[in-house]
Amino acid sequence: MTRDDRPGHARAPDLAELFREHANGLAGVVRGILGDRCETQEVLQDAFLRAWKAMGAGKRPDNDVAWIFVITMNLAKDQRRKDMRRGPRQSIEEVNPMELRSVEPAPDSRLERAEAVAAARAAIHGLHAKEKDVFLLRTSAGLSFTEAAAALGIPVGTAKTRMRAALIRLREKLKHLAPADYRDELQAQDTLSPDTLAREQRRAR
Repeated sequence: MTRDDRPGHARAPDLAELFREHANGLAGVVRGILGDRCETQEVLQDAFLRAWKAMGAGKRPDNDVAWIFVITMNLAKDQRRKDMRRGPRQSIEEVNPMELRSVEPAPDSRLERAEAVAAARAAIHGLHAKEKDVFLLRTSAGLSFTEAAAALGIPVGTAKTRMRAALIRLREKLKHLAPADYRDELQAQDTLSPDTLAREQRRAR
């Protein structure tokens, strides 16, 4: 019997499988904190390495998914602080939606969709930090309010309050967009969809 198989010891998570399974959600978390032009893979590689070292030191998380998402969020925040010390960088609001397109000619509908994606990502990026943490753990990580609250070390009621505030801000910022304009693309990007907004608003009540 290995150390991890003994009663009272949590089994070590398969980090590679965890990061593969949640790759889109983790990338969405990084973009939500750093903006669309960040080096997503570099942050995720650092997150994997930090988790691997923590496991080597005997760390056994109660919730594997929450654990890797919080590690990733913290690393992205560290990177944001470094970027701020180095000086201003182009924010997601300044990204030309044309740059989100392929270099190949595309129909107008694709351009409109790219513009909607840019607007939605900007809205997420612009959330207050504490609201954003709860929102990303709920939508990108798929955690329950109880799990998200435990991961952030806050009461469940506080998590719901922050989620409600985030949803109100997002609805206000995105009210000019027709849901059909960005539903499919945002769901594919694992960031935000009109269905997600409506569902989360009901659950946060």
